[in-house]
Amino acid sequence: MYVPNYIPEPLEVPGNVTLDPYPTRVRFIRTVTYLHLGSLAVVGALASVPLPQVRIGISLAILSVLLILMDVLRICLRGKPLEAKISGALLPVVLLVVAFAVIELQKHFPVWAFAAGPAACGVYTLVCGRDYSFVGCFFLSWITSSVIIAALAAYFQLTPGQAAFGLSVNFAYLSYYVYDLAALLARRRRDEALAAVVDLYRDVFNIFGYLLRVIGHWKKHRIWVSPR
Repeated sequence: MYVPNYIPEPLEVPGNVTLDPYPTRVRFIRTVTYLHLGSLAVVGALASVPLPQVRIGISLAILSVLLILMDVLRICLRGKPLEAKISGALLPVVLLVVAFAVIELQKHFPVWAFAAGPAACGVYTLVCGRDYSFVGCFFLSWITSSVIIAALAAYFQLTPGQAAFGLSVNFAYLSYYVYDLAALLARRRRDEALAAVVDLYRDVFNIFGYLLRVIGHWKKHRIWVSPR
């Protein structure tokens, strides 16, 4: 008797990274991590130069529409090499729109505090060698970055609310980043690292599509229907 899972199986593409040897998987994780850090550095550089002022609501709305459209693109071309190429080509546009939002955010909060989490992940990835662990990456990066943020908050005399906000966003970012990076291994091939970096930005909206998949899975297998 087949008993279905309560949640649907994760999406996979043929020839994904999980099917590669372990050294190839670690190499892919390293590449995506470093490219992601590089993309954040580009956002910081763009946010530090004179750019047109765009209100935070407008910039976030534009970013949301752009990422949703890129999600639709990935759904329509899932598993095809063309999708990875288009996604990689659109990365500079995503970073520019993110920079507009960062420019407005840093008027209300020291955005530099958020660099501690990504930097800690980068250091862990660099020093762990072949012994990479997603659980280890999360906990060690979270502890290290939390200490750094707390120290910087005390040094720059941030308010308790600002410090708590920074620590909360850092925890949320690391939780999302490590989980999504692990999930990307089944959705990307070894030569699609740049597209995987784009996924780290647009997968924020995956929760809505995933909920629809879960509801459809429940209806298909009648999981919550009481037996007669």
